[in-house]
Amino acid sequence: MRWSLRPTTFLCCRHQLVRCSVPIKPRKGAHRGHVVSIHSISRWDSSVLPQEDRYAAWQHMLKSTWGSWDVQKPSGPDFQASISSQAVDALRIVHCVCDPCSATRGCGAVTKDAADDVTIQLVLSGSERFAIEDRRTLLTPGDILIWTSLKAMRFEVVERLAKVSVTIPLARLRGWLPNSWHSMQASLPHLSPSTGLLSAFMRQLVDADASASIQSADAVTEVMLGLMVNALGGDLTDREASSIRHQQLQAVKRFIETHLDDPDIKPAQVAAANRISLRYLHALFESEGTTVQQHIIQRRLDRCRRDLSNPAMRHRTVTEIAFAWGFQNSTHFSRRFKAAYGQSPTEHRDLLVVQA
Repeated sequence: MRWSLRPTTFLCCRHQLVRCSVPIKPRKGAHRGHVVSIHSISRWDSSVLPQEDRYAAWQHMLKSTWGSWDVQKPSGPDFQASISSQAVDALRIVHCVCDPCSATRGCGAVTKDAADDVTIQLVLSGSERFAIEDRRTLLTPGDILIWTSLKAMRFEVVERLAKVSVTIPLARLRGWLPNSWHSMQASLPHLSPSTGLLSAFMRQLVDADASASIQSADAVTEVMLGLMVNALGGDLTDREASSIRHQQLQAVKRFIETHLDDPDIKPAQVAAANRISLRYLHALFESEGTTVQQHIIQRRLDRCRRDLSNPAMRHRTVTEIAFAWGFQNSTHFSRRFKAAYGQSPTEHRDLLVVQA
């Protein structure tokens, strides 16, 4: 199928930006009922703006391209940046050039964004420091970084940077990495031959002739994912990523254990304290066949059962023990306890006395 282009110009703030959105539509004669990709191209350049407006415009472009970021104002007096972006359905290809700058994506931004994406980023020139949680990476030409929108992170452009990034829905990783698709993050050094295959394909995607020939976002996405998994090392990387996810789950469980007595502890607080999104928190417990809230309730029940079994706690009432471990309603607690252990809290305590 051939396509025709119709450019339109957008305005930003008080000044016109060099930003063209190009919707791509089928020519007359396209078959009715045929699935047509939604395809658009945009270009933006700070050079057409007065210096005093470039920071605000750059902040806006970062957020519209990669989600919510808290951008630090560039220190240079003449900040320059440009972004060329192509979107084909859920596939987004971006070529970015910018002077030294930095930005942070905190937990608030992670929870604010609705989309869960994975981004594969290739450095063409310059250098950039990237920190994802406690992992720090210096990226130089040819290096590739893989990151998801579910993690808090920070970047700092050290010297004028040119990079290509490809963003796809995170769920598309499920078929390739079923055990670790939620926790994907990695850096690939440019010296690896398999990284070279991936980088060559990414460079081709921003070539003007090649980008205009993209007819199927699904096909390009699958090729991209295949090359990425090949560069990661397949099953080996899958196990390593799974181990990272296990460590994150254990850290979350440790946090919950120290806050079981807090009746107000909620999944959102657990996620924020562990610097992960609420969606990712639910995914961690989904792999164990339970939910965050069910885990909290079960651990509280276990603690209550332990205290009810302890002769030294006989002076405390059932209600006092339940409230000490975060329950706020004695009837609710008794119902939960009996469902978990087959007997009421009082029956459990009395049976132990008889046995003693």
